[in-house]
Parts: sequence; structure tokens; C-alpha cells
Amino acid sequence: MSKIISVGTAVPDYCAEQSVILNFMQDAYNDDTASRKLKILFQQSGIKKRYSVVADFKNESVENSIFDKTQQTLNIEKRLSIFKKHAPLLAIKAIDNVLNKINLSIENFKPTHIITVTCTGLYAPGLDAEIIEKLNFSKDIFHISVNFMGCNAAFPALKIADLIAKSDDNAIILVVCVELCTLHFRTKNSNDNILSNTLFGDGAAAAIVVSDTTVNFTQKNSIKIEGFYSLIISSGKDLMGWNITSVNFEMILDAKVPEFIGNEIKELIRKIEQKLHITQNSIGKWAIHPGGKKILDNVQKQLQLTDQDLQYSYKVLSDYGNMSSPTILFVLNEIMQADHIINEKIMSIGFGPGINIETAVFSYC
Repeated sequence: MSKIISVGTAVPDYCAEQSVILNFMQDAYNDDTASRKLKILFQQSGIKKRYSVVADFKNESVENSIFDKTQQTLNIEKRLSIFKKHAPLLAIKAIDNVLNKINLSIENFKPTHIITVTCTGLYAPGLDAEIIEKLNFSKDIFHISVNFMGCNAAFPALKIADLIAKSDDNAIILVVCVELCTLHFRTKNSNDNILSNTLFGDGAAAAIVVSDTTVNFTQKNSIKIEGFYSLIISSGKDLMGWNITSVNFEMILDAKVPEFIGNEIKELIRKIEQKLHITQNSIGKWAIHPGGKKILDNVQKQLQLTDQDLQYSYKVLSDYGNMSSPTILFVLNEIMQADHIINEKIMSIGFGPGINIETAVFSYC
């Protein structure tokens, strides 16, 4: 087996309360119907604040504002140039945080593998190559990217890391997720777009995965990777996805997603129980991707979980919004620091385009 010995997180410098972001977006839309929709969704979002690499959402006039009132000047090329500038820096900030937690400096960190994850910006050479160069990692390091898989992309990255650790006891795998969702803000007056503008923020997270037999790291807060289970429910494929337009990466996010997931979650748990030989009653903590408050509410209702069971997911949603792929690592970060007992099991579930549901079971070690 393998284990996650540390999880680190990072957010950009610009933080805005949800109420301030609402004012900015209502001004930007300049449409009474959209304004009413935004107000209702923001009030029901369960989000207090979000972060962005750009200052616009603070609703202040500053020199580095990038969105004008008409939104016509910011095309996809400009958005991706901003991504290329800011994403590596935010990723390195998360790497610095993950290493601080195990009292290790970047200069003394020698990973053998790096896996980068993003769906909000693409270029080549990409994030992996840039991180390797900036942090002076070995030039023959194994590196690979998981791109454009959406909110649950941290799971396949952890799967790859798990497979590597199982095949090489000396492997030190760095997983880095970074998303700059707010770069794709647009005032398109559609329900999908308005809902997306209510939820998403920017963030990055990093995790270090090693074999559970390694003697190089003996962190008390490690969690063992017990297993994974994936399920594609193609009947929901039109409910969530991405389109690349000439203007931005356009999010498809139907308001029916929470209900769809709620209707499927019991059967999903039944299949996980069969696949991984566990029971719902054996789960001590839950790490559910906070794609939105209604998703968490529906999962809680259908699985008869308590507010305490989902406290970590609700907290991350409140403090950061939905940051896409790093978000589940933010939740795991909260769980790894919580009180626990050895071998207590953690159930983690994420939702992405497809609809593709990814799950993982961890245990404290």
C-alpha cells in the first residue's frame, strides 16, 4: 500500500467576501433578471469568501483589473497568458506549504515523480516542466499531467501516485493541483454560467505520496490509501462539462446536478462496499467534494449523515468556494489535522464531468 504523508494548500492574495463578489457581478451583468438570479444563488451558496489571482472581484478600481464592464476585450488567449503567469507561482506556494508540514525545505526535497493537475489553463511545456525548472528538481524526474478532468481530477492523480508507490518503495511522488477558475468569468446570461459564477474560486494543493513501508518519513498525521472506486454515469453526461470557446473555458453546470447525485449516491455506496469490502458504518470521517451546498445537502440527506460528518466539506466550501481539483485535498487537509484514532477510515467522494464519480478510502496510520 501507499500513504499520503502531507497535504499542503495555497490561495492567491486577493480575497473577497461573497457579498462583495455579488456586487461586482451584478454591476458587470447590468441586467435585472441576472441580478435577481445571482442574489438568490449567492444567498443560498453556503460560501462566505473566495480567492482569485486577479483583484476585480474585490469590486475596487485597481491597476491590475482585467475585466471591463462589457467583458469583450478579454479573449481566451489573454486568459491563458494570465494562467501561465500565475499558476506555477501558486503551485509552488502549495508545495512550500506541504513541505513545511514535514519540516523539509524545497532545497532538500528530492521527489522522484511529479504529477500536475489542472483544467483551467493549458500550455506546453506545462506546469510540470515549469515547476521542475523553478525548483531545480532532477532533470530525469518522472513527470506527467492530468488535464481537463474537472473537479475530481485529484483522484486519478492519487491513483497514479498509488500505483507508482506500490511498484517502487523508494518513490517520493509529488501531486500538485492548481486551478484559476475565476479567470473564466463571463457575463453570459445563462443559468449554467450564472451558477458557475456563484461557486468557483482559485486555489492550489499539493500532496506527497510514498510507500507505506518507507522509512524516510514517519509523520504521525499520515493517511494510508486503502483503495479506489470509479463510476461513470453517462445518463448525466449533459449536466456537467467544459466547452472551449473563443472567449473562455465555458462551464456546463446544470442546476439538476445535486438532485442527480443525490439519487445515485446510495447505489454508489453499495458498490463501494462490495468493491472495497467495507461498510458505511465503518467510516469514521467523510471527505465529500463540496461542489456546492446543495450537493452536500443531498448527499447528507440520502446517506443520513450528520452535520458533524460533513463538517470538513462545509468548512472548505464556506472558506474557499469550489476550487475544482484542489478542493478535495483542502478537505483532506482539514481531516488529517483533526482528532482521530489509528486505522479510522475516511471515505472520500468527488464529482466531475461525465458524470464521473471518483471515490477513495483512506485510513489514519
